[in-house]
Amino acid sequence: MRLSGDSASAARDLVLALASVMEVRSEELQARVIDRLTSEMEEARDPLIASMQAAATMESMASIREILQGRLEAGRTDAPAAALEHVRRLAQRGVAPSALERANRLSSDTVMRWCFEQMELLTDDAAVIAQAAVLIMTDSAGYADRVAHQLASAFESERELWQRSSNAARESCIGQLLAGREVDVHTAELTLGYRLSQRHLAIAVWTAETQSRDDQMKFLERSVGALAERLGCAGPPLVLPRADNEVWAWLPVGPSADISVIGSVVAGWERLVKVAVGAPADGVTGFRRTHQQAMSAQVVAQNSARPGPLVVSSTDVGPIALMCADMPAARSWVRDVLGPLAVEDVASERLRETIRVFLANGSSYTATADQLNMHKNSVVYRLRKAEDQLGHKLRDGRLDLEVALALCHWLGAAVLGAGPDGPAPARMASGRHSPVPASPS
Repeated sequence: MRLSGDSASAARDLVLALASVMEVRSEELQARVIDRLTSEMEEARDPLIASMQAAATMESMASIREILQGRLEAGRTDAPAAALEHVRRLAQRGVAPSALERANRLSSDTVMRWCFEQMELLTDDAAVIAQAAVLIMTDSAGYADRVAHQLASAFESERELWQRSSNAARESCIGQLLAGREVDVHTAELTLGYRLSQRHLAIAVWTAETQSRDDQMKFLERSVGALAERLGCAGPPLVLPRADNEVWAWLPVGPSADISVIGSVVAGWERLVKVAVGAPADGVTGFRRTHQQAMSAQVVAQNSARPGPLVVSSTDVGPIALMCADMPAARSWVRDVLGPLAVEDVASERLRETIRVFLANGSSYTATADQLNMHKNSVVYRLRKAEDQLGHKLRDGRLDLEVALALCHWLGAAVLGAGPDGPAPARMASGRHSPVPASPS
Protein backbone atom coordinates (compact mmCIF):
# COMPACT_ATOMS: atom_id res chain seq x y z
CA MET A 1 0.00 0.00 0.00
CA ARG A 2 1.38 3.47 -0.89
CA LEU A 3 -0.09 6.37 1.03
CA SER A 4 -1.00 9.53 -0.95
CA GLY A 5 -0.49 13.22 -0.20
CA ASP A 6 2.59 15.13 0.91
CA SER A 7 5.12 13.33 3.09
CA ALA A 8 3.94 14.79 6.42
CA SER A 9 0.36 13.84 5.72
CA ALA A 10 1.46 10.44 4.45
CA ALA A 11 3.47 9.87 7.62
CA ARG A 12 0.47 10.73 9.80
CA ASP A 13 -1.76 8.46 7.73
CA LEU A 14 0.80 5.69 8.14
CA VAL A 15 0.78 6.11 11.94
CA LEU A 16 -3.03 5.89 11.98
CA ALA A 17 -2.94 2.82 9.75
CA LEU A 18 -0.36 1.26 12.07
CA ALA A 19 -2.60 1.93 15.07
CA SER A 20 -5.45 0.10 13.34
CA VAL A 21 -3.18 -2.87 12.62
CA MET A 22 -2.02 -2.81 16.23
CA GLU A 23 -5.63 -3.09 17.39
CA VAL A 24 -6.34 -6.03 15.12
CA ARG A 25 -3.09 -7.81 15.89
CA SER A 26 -2.70 -6.86 19.55
CA GLU A 27 -2.46 -10.47 20.72
CA GLU A 28 0.37 -11.12 18.29
CA LEU A 29 2.29 -8.08 19.53
CA GLN A 30 1.62 -9.01 23.16
CA ALA A 31 2.91 -12.54 22.54
CA ARG A 32 6.04 -11.19 20.92
CA VAL A 33 6.82 -8.95 23.90
CA ILE A 34 6.30 -11.80 26.35
CA ASP A 35 8.41 -14.19 24.26
CA ARG A 36 11.23 -11.65 24.26
CA LEU A 37 11.09 -11.17 28.00
CA THR A 38 10.84 -14.85 28.90
CA SER A 39 13.71 -15.76 26.57
CA GLU A 40 16.07 -13.06 27.82
CA MET A 41 15.07 -12.57 31.46
CA GLU A 42 15.00 -15.34 34.03
CA GLU A 43 12.71 -13.28 36.31
CA ALA A 44 9.97 -13.32 33.61
CA ARG A 45 9.81 -17.14 33.43
CA ASP A 46 7.72 -17.43 36.58
CA PRO A 47 4.17 -18.36 35.40
CA LEU A 48 2.52 -15.77 37.66
CA ILE A 49 4.87 -13.02 36.55
CA ALA A 50 4.43 -14.02 32.91
CA SER A 51 0.64 -13.85 33.15
CA MET A 52 0.73 -10.48 34.85
CA GLN A 53 3.21 -9.25 32.26
CA ALA A 54 0.75 -10.29 29.57
CA ALA A 55 -2.06 -8.24 31.15
CA ALA A 56 0.24 -5.25 31.64
CA THR A 57 1.46 -5.47 28.06
CA MET A 58 -2.10 -5.63 26.71
CA GLU A 59 -3.13 -2.48 28.61
CA SER A 60 0.04 -0.65 27.61
CA MET A 61 -0.51 -1.48 23.95
CA ALA A 62 -4.06 -0.12 24.16
CA SER A 63 -2.78 3.15 25.64
CA ILE A 64 -0.08 3.48 22.98
CA ARG A 65 -2.61 2.79 20.25
CA GLU A 66 -4.94 5.52 21.51
CA ILE A 67 -2.04 7.96 21.77
CA LEU A 68 -1.09 7.24 18.15
CA GLN A 69 -4.72 7.79 17.17
CA GLY A 70 -4.76 11.12 18.97
CA ARG A 71 -7.38 10.01 21.51
CA LEU A 72 -5.05 10.36 24.52
CA GLU A 73 -2.42 12.97 25.41
CA ALA A 74 0.90 11.22 25.88
CA GLY A 75 2.22 13.38 28.72
CA ARG A 76 -0.97 13.00 30.76
CA THR A 77 -1.72 9.32 30.36
CA ASP A 78 -1.03 7.28 33.50
CA ALA A 79 0.47 3.82 33.73
CA PRO A 80 -2.12 1.03 33.34
CA ALA A 81 -3.44 -0.51 36.55
CA ALA A 82 -2.20 -3.95 35.46
CA ALA A 83 1.31 -2.59 34.97
CA LEU A 84 1.33 -1.01 38.44
CA GLU A 85 0.14 -4.26 40.01
CA HIS A 86 2.76 -6.14 38.02
CA VAL A 87 5.68 -4.09 39.34
CA ARG A 88 4.34 -4.41 42.89
CA ARG A 89 4.41 -8.19 42.54
CA LEU A 90 7.96 -7.98 41.21
CA ALA A 91 8.97 -5.95 44.27
CA GLN A 92 7.33 -8.48 46.61
CA ARG A 93 9.35 -11.25 45.00
CA GLY A 94 12.61 -9.46 45.59
CA VAL A 95 13.28 -8.70 41.93
CA ALA A 96 16.04 -6.12 41.52
CA PRO A 97 15.16 -2.62 40.21
CA SER A 98 17.59 -3.19 37.34
CA ALA A 99 15.36 -6.06 36.16
CA LEU A 100 12.38 -3.72 35.97
CA GLU A 101 14.40 -1.22 33.93
CA ARG A 102 15.60 -3.94 31.59
CA ALA A 103 12.08 -5.29 31.09
CA ASN A 104 10.92 -1.80 30.10
CA ARG A 105 13.77 -1.45 27.62
CA LEU A 106 13.15 -4.86 26.06
CA SER A 107 9.41 -4.23 25.78
CA SER A 108 9.90 -0.83 24.12
CA ASP A 109 12.47 -2.22 21.72
CA THR A 110 10.21 -5.12 20.77
CA VAL A 111 7.25 -2.82 20.11
CA MET A 112 9.34 -0.47 17.94
CA ARG A 113 10.75 -3.39 15.91
CA TRP A 114 7.21 -4.69 15.33
CA CYS A 115 6.06 -1.21 14.29
CA PHE A 116 8.83 -0.95 11.70
CA GLU A 117 7.96 -4.38 10.32
CA GLN A 118 4.30 -3.42 9.97
CA MET A 119 5.04 -0.05 8.38
CA GLU A 120 7.23 -1.73 5.75
CA LEU A 121 4.21 -3.87 4.89
CA LEU A 122 2.02 -0.76 4.62
CA THR A 123 4.34 1.27 2.38
CA ASP A 124 7.66 0.99 0.63
CA ASP A 125 8.40 4.73 0.89
CA ALA A 126 11.46 4.90 3.18
CA ALA A 127 11.10 8.65 3.73
CA VAL A 128 7.51 8.29 4.88
CA ILE A 129 8.48 5.38 7.20
CA ALA A 130 11.27 7.49 8.69
CA GLN A 131 8.92 10.42 9.35
CA ALA A 132 6.29 8.10 10.78
CA ALA A 133 8.90 6.60 13.11
CA VAL A 134 9.72 10.09 14.36
CA LEU A 135 6.02 10.77 14.97
CA ILE A 136 5.64 7.48 16.86
CA MET A 137 8.65 8.17 19.08
CA THR A 138 7.54 11.76 19.67
CA ASP A 139 3.97 10.76 20.50
CA SER A 140 5.05 7.95 22.80
CA ALA A 141 8.09 9.56 24.45
CA GLY A 142 6.09 11.58 26.99
CA TYR A 143 3.95 8.56 27.78
CA ALA A 144 6.97 6.27 28.17
CA ASP A 145 8.74 8.74 30.47
CA ARG A 146 5.65 9.32 32.62
CA VAL A 147 4.88 5.62 32.88
CA ALA A 148 8.49 4.67 33.66
CA HIS A 149 8.53 7.19 36.52
CA GLN A 150 5.22 5.93 37.91
CA LEU A 151 6.26 2.29 37.68
CA ALA A 152 9.62 2.97 39.35
CA SER A 153 7.89 4.89 42.14
CA ALA A 154 5.33 2.10 42.69
CA PHE A 155 8.10 -0.50 42.64
CA GLU A 156 10.25 1.34 45.20
CA SER A 157 7.32 2.05 47.53
CA GLU A 158 6.22 -1.58 47.45
CA ARG A 159 9.76 -2.82 47.91
CA GLU A 160 10.27 -0.65 51.00
CA LEU A 161 6.95 -1.81 52.44
CA TRP A 162 7.73 -5.43 51.64
CA GLN A 163 11.23 -5.18 53.10
CA ARG A 164 9.94 -3.66 56.32
CA SER A 165 7.33 -6.37 56.65
CA SER A 166 9.80 -9.10 55.69
CA ASN A 167 12.48 -7.78 58.05
CA ALA A 168 9.99 -7.60 60.90
CA ALA A 169 8.92 -11.21 60.29
CA ARG A 170 12.53 -12.38 60.02
CA GLU A 171 13.58 -10.51 63.16
CA SER A 172 10.65 -11.96 65.10
CA CYS A 173 11.49 -15.47 63.90
CA ILE A 174 15.17 -15.08 64.80
CA GLY A 175 14.19 -13.72 68.21
CA GLN A 176 12.10 -16.82 68.90
CA LEU A 177 14.95 -19.10 67.84
CA LEU A 178 17.49 -17.28 70.01
CA ALA A 179 15.13 -17.30 72.98
CA GLY A 180 14.84 -21.09 72.69
CA ARG A 181 11.12 -21.02 71.96
CA GLU A 182 9.60 -23.90 70.04
CA VAL A 183 9.09 -23.06 66.37
CA ASP A 184 7.92 -24.89 63.28
CA VAL A 185 11.23 -25.41 61.49
CA HIS A 186 9.72 -25.55 58.00
CA THR A 187 7.79 -22.29 58.50
CA ALA A 188 10.82 -20.64 60.05
CA GLU A 189 13.00 -21.63 57.10
CA LEU A 190 10.49 -20.17 54.66
CA THR A 191 10.38 -16.92 56.63
CA LEU A 192 14.16 -16.68 56.87
CA GLY A 193 15.03 -18.03 53.44
CA TYR A 194 17.69 -20.04 55.26
CA ARG A 195 17.99 -23.71 56.24
CA LEU A 196 18.19 -24.42 59.96
CA SER A 197 19.13 -28.09 59.60
CA GLN A 198 22.74 -27.35 58.69
CA ARG A 199 25.97 -26.20 60.30
CA HIS A 200 26.03 -22.51 61.25
CA LEU A 201 28.77 -20.04 62.07
CA ALA A 202 27.45 -16.91 63.77
CA ILE A 203 29.26 -13.59 63.52
CA ALA A 204 28.60 -10.00 64.52
CA VAL A 205 30.15 -7.28 62.35
CA TRP A 206 30.20 -3.56 63.09
CA THR A 207 32.11 -0.41 62.27
CA ALA A 208 32.55 2.99 63.88
CA GLU A 209 32.48 4.80 60.53
CA THR A 210 29.65 7.26 59.98
CA GLN A 211 28.31 6.75 56.46
CA SER A 212 24.54 6.73 55.92
CA ARG A 213 22.57 3.74 57.15
CA ASP A 214 21.86 2.47 53.63
CA ASP A 215 25.52 2.78 52.69
CA GLN A 216 26.67 1.01 55.85
CA MET A 217 24.17 -1.80 55.47
CA LYS A 218 25.12 -2.37 51.84
CA PHE A 219 28.81 -2.49 52.78
CA LEU A 220 28.29 -4.85 55.72
CA GLU A 221 25.92 -7.19 53.86
CA ARG A 222 28.18 -7.23 50.80
CA SER A 223 31.22 -7.95 52.97
CA VAL A 224 29.51 -10.77 54.88
CA GLY A 225 28.43 -12.29 51.57
CA ALA A 226 32.02 -12.15 50.28
CA LEU A 227 33.23 -13.80 53.48
CA ALA A 228 30.68 -16.60 53.03
CA GLU A 229 31.97 -17.20 49.51
CA ARG A 230 35.57 -17.24 50.78
CA LEU A 231 34.64 -19.89 53.35
CA GLY A 232 32.98 -22.01 50.67
CA CYS A 233 29.51 -21.78 52.24
CA ALA A 234 26.76 -23.92 50.74
CA GLY A 235 24.46 -20.92 50.30
CA PRO A 236 24.07 -17.22 51.11
CA PRO A 237 24.33 -16.12 54.74
CA LEU A 238 21.37 -15.03 56.86
CA VAL A 239 21.98 -11.36 57.73
CA LEU A 240 20.04 -9.36 60.33
CA PRO A 241 20.67 -5.59 60.56
CA ARG A 242 20.93 -4.50 64.18
CA ALA A 243 21.82 -0.81 64.00
CA ASP A 244 23.10 1.75 61.53
CA ASN A 245 26.56 0.20 61.68
CA GLU A 246 26.08 -3.41 62.82
CA VAL A 247 24.75 -6.72 61.54
CA TRP A 248 24.40 -10.20 62.95
CA ALA A 249 24.88 -13.04 60.50
CA TRP A 250 24.80 -16.82 60.26
CA LEU A 251 26.99 -18.49 57.63
CA PRO A 252 26.15 -22.04 56.42
CA VAL A 253 29.67 -23.45 56.72
CA GLY A 254 30.76 -26.96 55.79
CA PRO A 255 32.88 -29.27 57.94
CA SER A 256 36.04 -28.32 56.05
CA ALA A 257 35.62 -24.54 56.30
CA ASP A 258 38.86 -22.86 57.38
CA ILE A 259 37.70 -20.40 60.01
CA SER A 260 41.26 -19.21 60.59
CA VAL A 261 41.21 -17.17 57.35
CA ILE A 262 38.55 -14.76 58.65
CA GLY A 263 41.16 -12.41 60.10
CA SER A 264 43.07 -12.05 56.83
CA VAL A 265 39.84 -11.62 54.84
CA VAL A 266 38.55 -8.88 57.15
CA ALA A 267 41.91 -7.09 57.07
CA GLY A 268 41.43 -6.63 53.33
CA TRP A 269 38.01 -4.96 53.59
CA GLU A 270 37.75 -1.34 52.51
CA ARG A 271 36.59 -0.11 55.93
CA LEU A 272 37.81 -0.76 59.46
CA VAL A 273 35.48 -3.20 61.20
CA LYS A 274 35.32 -5.42 64.23
CA VAL A 275 34.08 -8.98 63.97
CA ALA A 276 32.98 -11.32 66.74
CA VAL A 277 32.89 -15.01 65.81
CA GLY A 278 31.20 -18.00 67.44
CA ALA A 279 32.09 -21.64 66.90
CA PRO A 280 30.43 -23.74 64.15
CA ALA A 281 27.43 -25.72 65.43
CA ASP A 282 24.62 -27.81 63.90
CA GLY A 283 20.84 -27.49 63.72
CA VAL A 284 18.43 -25.24 65.57
CA THR A 285 20.32 -25.61 68.85
CA GLY A 286 23.57 -24.83 67.07
CA PHE A 287 21.99 -21.74 65.48
CA ARG A 288 21.36 -20.37 68.95
CA ARG A 289 24.60 -21.60 70.57
CA THR A 290 27.01 -20.20 67.97
CA HIS A 291 25.25 -16.83 68.22
CA GLN A 292 25.58 -16.79 72.01
CA GLN A 293 29.29 -17.43 71.58
CA ALA A 294 29.60 -14.62 69.05
CA MET A 295 27.90 -12.28 71.52
CA SER A 296 30.42 -13.23 74.21
CA ALA A 297 33.26 -12.50 71.81
CA GLN A 298 31.61 -9.18 70.96
CA VAL A 299 31.79 -8.11 74.60
CA VAL A 300 35.57 -8.50 74.43
CA ALA A 301 35.84 -6.67 71.12
CA GLN A 302 33.66 -3.80 72.35
CA ASN A 303 35.85 -3.33 75.42
CA SER A 304 39.12 -3.65 73.54
CA ALA A 305 41.32 -0.59 73.13
CA ARG A 306 43.31 -2.20 70.35
CA PRO A 307 43.29 -0.07 67.16
CA GLY A 308 42.46 -1.17 63.63
CA PRO A 309 40.40 -4.13 62.44
CA LEU A 310 39.82 -6.75 65.09
CA VAL A 311 38.51 -10.30 64.79
CA VAL A 312 37.67 -11.97 68.10
CA SER A 313 36.74 -15.63 68.25
CA SER A 314 34.82 -17.05 71.20
CA THR A 315 37.19 -20.02 71.31
CA ASP A 316 40.02 -17.63 72.24
CA VAL A 317 38.30 -15.38 74.76
CA GLY A 318 35.84 -17.47 76.80
CA PRO A 319 36.92 -16.36 80.31
CA ILE A 320 37.88 -12.90 79.06
CA ALA A 321 34.28 -12.16 78.11
CA LEU A 322 33.11 -12.96 81.64
CA MET A 323 35.64 -10.57 83.15
CA CYS A 324 34.55 -7.76 80.80
CA ALA A 325 31.29 -7.52 82.72
CA ASP A 326 33.19 -5.50 85.37
CA MET A 327 36.00 -3.62 83.68
CA PRO A 328 37.19 -1.65 86.75
CA ALA A 329 37.56 -4.92 88.66
CA ALA A 330 39.32 -6.52 85.70
CA ARG A 331 41.85 -3.66 85.52
CA SER A 332 42.55 -3.90 89.23
CA TRP A 333 43.00 -7.66 89.03
CA VAL A 334 45.41 -7.37 86.08
CA ARG A 335 47.54 -4.91 88.05
CA ASP A 336 47.50 -7.23 91.06
CA VAL A 337 48.69 -10.17 88.95
CA LEU A 338 51.19 -8.43 86.65
CA GLY A 339 52.42 -5.66 88.93
CA PRO A 340 54.90 -3.41 87.10
CA LEU A 341 54.21 -5.26 83.83
CA ALA A 342 50.61 -3.94 83.79
CA VAL A 343 51.51 -0.65 82.12
CA GLU A 344 51.13 0.62 78.57
CA ASP A 345 54.67 0.94 77.26
CA VAL A 346 56.76 -0.83 74.63
CA ALA A 347 59.12 -2.59 77.04
CA SER A 348 56.32 -4.05 79.18
CA GLU A 349 54.34 -5.11 76.13
CA ARG A 350 57.41 -6.94 74.78
CA LEU A 351 57.86 -8.84 78.04
CA ARG A 352 54.14 -9.66 78.34
CA GLU A 353 53.99 -11.03 74.80
CA THR A 354 57.11 -13.15 75.35
CA ILE A 355 55.61 -14.69 78.51
CA ARG A 356 52.26 -15.30 76.77
CA VAL A 357 53.83 -17.07 73.80
CA PHE A 358 56.19 -19.04 76.08
CA LEU A 359 53.33 -20.38 78.20
CA ALA A 360 51.16 -21.06 75.12
CA ASN A 361 54.00 -23.17 73.67
CA GLY A 362 54.29 -25.42 76.72
CA SER A 363 57.21 -23.46 78.20
CA SER A 364 59.40 -24.28 75.21
CA TYR A 365 62.23 -21.78 74.67
CA THR A 366 62.86 -23.08 71.16
CA ALA A 367 59.21 -22.86 70.02
CA THR A 368 58.91 -19.37 71.55
CA ALA A 369 62.04 -18.18 69.77
CA ASP A 370 60.75 -19.55 66.47
CA GLN A 371 57.33 -17.91 66.85
CA LEU A 372 58.76 -14.53 67.87
CA ASN A 373 61.60 -14.75 65.36
CA MET A 374 64.21 -14.32 68.11
CA HIS A 375 67.34 -16.06 69.30
CA LYS A 376 66.74 -18.57 72.07
CA ASN A 377 69.13 -16.72 74.42
CA SER A 378 67.10 -13.54 73.95
CA VAL A 379 63.96 -15.39 75.02
CA VAL A 380 65.75 -16.66 78.15
CA TYR A 381 66.93 -13.13 78.96
CA ARG A 382 63.48 -11.62 78.58
CA LEU A 383 61.81 -14.28 80.71
CA ARG A 384 64.33 -13.85 83.51
CA LYS A 385 63.79 -10.10 83.39
CA ALA A 386 60.03 -10.64 83.54
CA GLU A 387 60.38 -12.91 86.57
CA ASP A 388 62.45 -10.22 88.29
CA GLN A 389 59.67 -7.66 87.73
CA LEU A 390 56.91 -10.08 88.74
CA GLY A 391 58.83 -11.09 91.84
CA HIS A 392 58.23 -14.82 91.31
CA LYS A 393 58.78 -17.68 88.89
CA LEU A 394 56.45 -17.99 85.91
CA ARG A 395 55.24 -21.37 87.10
CA ASP A 396 53.92 -19.81 90.30
CA GLY A 397 50.32 -18.73 89.84
CA ARG A 398 50.47 -19.75 86.20
CA LEU A 399 46.69 -19.84 85.61
CA ASP A 400 46.18 -16.27 86.84
CA LEU A 401 49.20 -15.18 84.83
CA GLU A 402 47.85 -16.67 81.60
CA VAL A 403 44.41 -15.09 82.06
CA ALA A 404 45.88 -11.68 82.88
CA LEU A 405 48.15 -11.83 79.83
CA ALA A 406 45.17 -12.81 77.67
CA LEU A 407 43.25 -9.79 78.96
CA CYS A 408 46.18 -7.54 78.05
CA HIS A 409 46.50 -9.18 74.63
CA TRP A 410 42.84 -8.71 73.69
CA LEU A 411 41.97 -5.48 75.51
CA GLY A 412 45.25 -3.59 75.48
CA ALA A 413 45.13 -0.17 77.11
CA ALA A 414 41.63 -0.83 78.45
CA VAL A 415 43.15 -2.89 81.32
CA LEU A 416 46.58 -1.26 81.60
CA GLY A 417 47.92 1.66 83.61
CA ALA A 418 49.99 4.58 82.34
CA GLY A 419 53.58 3.94 81.31
CA PRO A 420 56.42 5.98 82.84
CA ASP A 421 56.71 8.18 79.76
CA GLY A 422 53.10 8.85 78.88
CA PRO A 423 49.68 9.92 80.18
CA ALA A 424 47.07 7.47 81.37
CA PRO A 425 45.75 5.55 78.33
CA ALA A 426 42.16 5.58 77.17
CA ARG A 427 40.20 2.81 78.82
CA MET A 428 37.84 1.98 75.96
CA ALA A 429 38.02 1.98 72.19
CA SER A 430 34.43 3.21 71.91
CA GLY A 431 31.46 4.17 74.04
CA ARG A 432 29.86 0.72 73.86
CA HIS A 433 30.41 -1.00 77.20
CA SER A 434 27.17 -2.90 77.72
CA PRO A 435 26.98 -6.64 78.37
CA VAL A 436 25.77 -9.10 75.76
CA PRO A 437 23.03 -7.38 73.68
CA ALA A 438 19.56 -8.74 74.16
CA SER A 439 18.18 -11.00 71.46
CA PRO A 440 15.54 -9.40 69.25
CA SER A 441 12.05 -9.94 70.52
